[in-house]
Amino acid sequence: MSDLVLKLDELVQLRDDLDAVVREFQNADDFSDSVAEATGHDDLHSHVRDFAHKWNEKRKEMTENVKNVQQVIAAVADNFVKVDGDLAKALDEKKGADHK
Repeated sequence: MSDLVLKLDELVQLRDDLDAVVREFQNADDFSDSVAEATGHDDLHSHVRDFAHKWNEKRKEMTENVKNVQQVIAAVADNFVKVDGDLAKALDEKKGADHK
């Protein structure tokens, strides 16, 4: 019989990290605008802003892809946490029944 080893804390961390990536992608225009403002040079400012805004469609597509992966990871993590809890409860109940 083989053992299943799953590091739930790492899976949950991955879920949270992917959520952070989604938020960063969604706020990229605001961030790039503030970076563009900080350049201190009008021509460079417009180039930075143009470059960032040209990525909008690609970033939108990437954001959706990361959201999809994040949702799958979240479902896997949530289900394994539930199964782990259910198995622990069943084991505790079995131990209690064996001591009667």
